Amino acid sequence: MTLPSSCEILVVGAGPAGSALATALGRAGRDVLLVEARRHPRTKTCAEYASPRIAEELARLGSSAAEWQLSAVPLRGMQVIVGGESFGLRYADHGGERAAWGLDRRAFDARLATQAGEAGAVVAERVAFRRPLVADGRVTGAVLHDSGGTHEVRARWVVGADGARSRVAGSLGVSRRVLAPRRLGLVARYEAVPELDGHGEMHVGNGYYVGLAPVPSEQLNVGMALPLPHGGTARLPAQHRFESAIAGLPAVSARLRGSRRLTPIHGAAPIGHRVARAAGDGWLLVGDAAGFIDPFTGEGIYRALRSARLAAEALAGPDVDVAHDYVAARRAAFASKDALTWLIQGMLAAPPLLSYAVRRLGARPRLAEVLGGALGDCRPATDALSPAALIAMLRP
Repeated sequence: MTLPSSCEILVVGAGPAGSALATALGRAGRDVLLVEARRHPRTKTCAEYASPRIAEELARLGSSAAEWQLSAVPLRGMQVIVGGESFGLRYADHGGERAAWGLDRRAFDARLATQAGEAGAVVAERVAFRRPLVADGRVTGAVLHDSGGTHEVRARWVVGADGARSRVAGSLGVSRRVLAPRRLGLVARYEAVPELDGHGEMHVGNGYYVGLAPVPSEQLNVGMALPLPHGGTARLPAQHRFESAIAGLPAVSARLRGSRRLTPIHGAAPIGHRVARAAGDGWLLVGDAAGFIDPFTGEGIYRALRSARLAAEALAGPDVDVAHDYVAARRAAFASKDALTWLIQGMLAAPPLLSYAVRRLGARPRLAEVLGGALGDCRPATDALSPAALIAMLRP
């Protein structure tokens, strides 16, 4: 297709955040161009585990549950296992128990991008972002590249939705180095394991963890976060590190015994992304491009969809207030959940404390329910951060 020379809003990246934003804006009658560097369906280095509240965000976009659930399987929760201790992480809100979702990201993301086109956005694949256009300190568009060459596209707003290695954030000078936690993410698909029908497991080892999550087509996503040296990426081959991590956790080895690996091992490092700010004159960042913490808690897709909604709401207001309103809305939506995530990361860095907390949670189901609801975005994260909850977790 021929790229337009201008649009009102240019969205870079057709993952969940970019496609959701383009859908919302397209339905509102805005002039939107959504570009994606690759072609759907494409593979993502992702644990493919989504918290329950994606259902509400997708419903707001007009996504049919019958359609998106073709690329999803419901999961009752996760069993968190640390050495000989474990507890069940379940999700519930005022209406009762909720399901998390194991997703086929290739099909799920492709459907969301298609929906953006159906909503009125112009969707162009295999179009790469090169650099922003800037005039008088304001972003006014972008230089894009496709098979036809290089193009300048003018836009009132440029939105970076291009993931953890965001070229938009990098080109704007707001990306920051991930100092901690520094981990390498490795993911592969295996044949389904009957014992994990309807729920997943998170196994925590010495300085790393491995997640097992059922996904569609009777397959199992095996994802892990391994220590990453501060000097750069790990030198050992990915397969060696992947297999060593599994061998280092006997319970994981036992789960996968007899199950065949079906896909290559995909990796990303470091897991996580930091930015100095998420918006400025003429630009916004959404989803992982706007920054995220090593996602032990599995809320990345919900966060992507929620941040897209916040961006759409901000873009509906006066131009002069968009960046301010969006940053304020993100802070209100995510600050307490970020604090809870950092608390969990601190426990992961202190194995004796983590083992103690897991033992307490295993013995106190009500407390585990509060934590599960907070991690699954079914209740405020402040519930799990309250003095009463923290005391209940740490007292003998």
